[in-house]
Formats: sequence, structure tokens, C-alpha cells
Amino acid sequence: MVDFFILFFIKATIILSIMHLSGIKDISKFAMHYIIEEIDEDTSMEDLQKMMIVALIYRLLVCFYEIICIWGAGGATPGKFLLGLRVVTCETSVLIAPSRVLVIPSSNVSMTTSTVRALIKNFSIASFFPAFITLLFFQHNRTAYDIVAGTIVVRRNGVR
Repeated sequence: MVDFFILFFIKATIILSIMHLSGIKDISKFAMHYIIEEIDEDTSMEDLQKMMIVALIYRLLVCFYEIICIWGAGGATPGKFLLGLRVVTCETSVLIAPSRVLVIPSSNVSMTTSTVRALIKNFSIASFFPAFITLLFFQHNRTAYDIVAGTIVVRRNGVR
């Protein structure tokens, strides 16, 4: 929830900046034109391009946010940190007791790994492919983007 509010604030800032740069003063007009408006045969290519640019900029910012947090801030976004979770590297995971997994190697995530994980995660969501649902099918609740990136989400030491 914390990450949602941080990203919502970032998105609101971007939208207000775009409104300011494009000269739109009425937020309801902007919302109707770029956010709520249905795409139909009357929608111009220019409007579609603007909507896609706004969506792409936001998606890239979400990726950047996750890359910085996972790589540069100890393996966790603020939301994961508050829940006592972090992302670490994982080539192999072995169940050693109920709810306990041995992760080999368990080290901090590199920038490249963090980038791969964030891009796959966020662009699969943007393409309406719910990659997170794969956690129901893979061992130790790993998602497809965690397996591809070679990562796993674990509980931080000392957190119950």
C-alpha cells in the first residue's frame, strides 16, 4: 500500500506537469480527454499517441522506482521493507522446514538483475499478462519474473 501511494503521488505529479506543459487548465477536461475517455472511432491518432506516451512514461518511472529500491536500497521497496520482505538472488531454493527455504546464493541483487526483474514485471502487467499469478504454480511462491531474473522474495532476518 505504501508503494501504491508513493507511485500515485509520482503519477499525479506527472499528470499535473503534462497538464501545465500542454496548457490545459481544467483538470476535469484533462481527465475526460486522457484518462476516462473511451477509445472509439472518433479518437484521433494524436490522442492515442498522447495516451500511450503518458502510460509509457509512468510505466518507465515505476520500473526506475523498483530498480532503485531493489538494487540501491537494500533489496526492498518501502512497502516490502515495512512488511519485512526483501528481494535476493536465487539460483536454487530448497525447502528445509515448513515455511523455511534455503536460498543459494542469497546475495544482494545487482543493478542488471533488478532491471530485468522490474522490466518483465511491469511490462507484463502493462500488457495485461498477470505474471504474478504464476506464483501459484512455481515452487516457493516465485513469480515468472523472479525465475527469469534469478531472484526470490524472502523475509528479512529478525522479522517475523
